[in-house]
Amino acid sequence: MRCSLSILLILITCTLVGQSRDVEIWNPPVGQDRFLVTFNNDFWLNTPSDVSLRPYSPGISAFIMYDYPFGKSPISFAWGYGFSSHNVHHDGYFAQDSTVSGSFTALLPHSDGYTFKKNKLSSNYVEIPLELRLRTKGENQFKLYLGGKVGYAVNVHSKTIDDDGKRKFYGVENMMPLRYGVSGTIGYNGIALSGFYSLSPMFEEGKGIDLIPISIGLTFFLL
Repeated sequence: MRCSLSILLILITCTLVGQSRDVEIWNPPVGQDRFLVTFNNDFWLNTPSDVSLRPYSPGISAFIMYDYPFGKSPISFAWGYGFSSHNVHHDGYFAQDSTVSGSFTALLPHSDGYTFKKNKLSSNYVEIPLELRLRTKGENQFKLYLGGKVGYAVNVHSKTIDDDGKRKFYGVENMMPLRYGVSGTIGYNGIALSGFYSLSPMFEEGKGIDLIPISIGLTFFLL
C-alpha cells in the first residue's frame, strides 16, 4: 500500500512539474502566417498636376505563403503565390501621342465641364512574393516582414461611368505587363500595416508617363 502511494505521489509530482514547464516554455508552431489577405489603398506618384486622384482607391490581394523558420531563431524565410487587384480612381484619361519612335502614352485631364460618376484604371496581377520575417517569441507577437514581389498582369482595363453610360476599355498601350517592387509589413498578432513600392516602370521606357504605383493597406493573417 505504502509502495503504491509512493508511486502515485511520484507520478503526480512529475505531472505537475511537466505542466509547469509547459506553461513556462512556449514553442511557436512551425510555419506561421501562411494565408494572408490585404485591403489596399492604391495610388500613383508623379501624377500630372492637372490630374487628381481620389483619396481612397480600394484594392485587394491574397497570398498563400510557405514559411521556413531558421531553427529556433525568430527569423524565417517565406515565399508564396497569389493575386492582386488594384484600382486607381482619377479624373483623367490615357491617350496616345505619336512620336518619331512610335507612340507615347500620356495621362491627360478631361475638358472643363465633363462630369462622371466613376473613372478608374484596374490592373490585376498574379504574383510571387519573397520575404524575410522577424517575429518576437511568445503568444503575442510583434512582426516585421521585409521583401519584395514580382508579378505579371493578367487583366488591365479602364472603366468610366458618366452621362453616356458605362464604358470599359481593355489594355493600355505601352503598359508593362511585368512588374516588381519592394514590400514591407509591420504588425502585431493577426493584423499588420503593409506597403508596396514598384521599382519597375509602369510604362515602357520612353513610351509613357513615369507613374510609380504604390499600395498601402491592412493585412490580416488568417492561418
